[in-house]
Amino acid sequence: MHDIISVGTATEDVFVGTREMKLISVRDMDDVTSYIAFEQGAKIPVSDVFMATGGGATNSAVAFARLGLDNGIICKTGDDDAADRVIAKLQRENVDISGVVRSPDYTTGYSVILMCFTGDRTVLVHRGASTHLHEEDVDWDMLASAGWIYLSSMSGDSAPLFEKIAVHARDNDVKLAINPGSAQLRAGLSELAVAFQASDILFVNKSEAYCLAEVEPKRGRADEMEILHTLHGAGADIVVMTDGSKGAEAYDGKAHYTVPAIDVAEKSTLGAGDAFASACTASLLRGMTLREALRAGTINAANIVRYLGAKRGLMTWEQLENALSTHPPQFPSHGG
Repeated sequence: MHDIISVGTATEDVFVGTREMKLISVRDMDDVTSYIAFEQGAKIPVSDVFMATGGGATNSAVAFARLGLDNGIICKTGDDDAADRVIAKLQRENVDISGVVRSPDYTTGYSVILMCFTGDRTVLVHRGASTHLHEEDVDWDMLASAGWIYLSSMSGDSAPLFEKIAVHARDNDVKLAINPGSAQLRAGLSELAVAFQASDILFVNKSEAYCLAEVEPKRGRADEMEILHTLHGAGADIVVMTDGSKGAEAYDGKAHYTVPAIDVAEKSTLGAGDAFASACTASLLRGMTLREALRAGTINAANIVRYLGAKRGLMTWEQLENALSTHPPQFPSHGG
């Protein structure tokens, strides 16, 4: 029996940094939206290139392994060199790969991450085999015997599995953490009702939360409280809403919690959401209070953004405990 199993996507990522990137911001009455730009037709020099593995399932699986949990993964890759690298990384991190399905019919998912001088990133993603995980590919007995399931973004042909896996968790008394992706957000709150009702904890970022709750961003703090109450009312036992450098907040039907982000020098924000949700979930699994778990999430996320790649800064349980015991948190001198 695994402590937790991650379900979702697996990709190979290439990070690209250039000093030639321009940032253009457009402001309206409610918000500011930023766009990146390059000169059309130009040959753009690249200053940094870094390759790593990614995807919500592999990021969370490695996070759980580093946090000392017995864990596995269910995802789909191609039968190519990229899949070899994805699987080799999982094996090095002691993740059970028996639930990984390799298919010669599709290529492994691939992402190009354009890194901005602000630390933010724009992702060009080809989801590949990850969008073709089908019901017959899933080891349902493996899921039924787990303590927890961490269910992340599923799209394309795989999207219907999001609800099926949530129902399977409910029917087998398996605790469920969900982190919906773009396909789930487009489906809307009514289509996610079954999954929400099966979940123990829901993770969304602020923009996703506004989208799901269909709240217009006009009243500031009152909007956020309405969103948390709406998503909790839709069925999730605990709703966690992250807001990047502003921290995170949560609502469990009884109390409202807020935790600030931790100020660190950022290299890339890619993977910060997965790092936060994984550490928060692992901390709850280990018996911490929600407030403690939220703080653990912010610490793991803060260490991730200090490095390129969605895995390098993931902390061990010992490192996380040490950071939780100090103020301000003391981070390890280098990534894992």
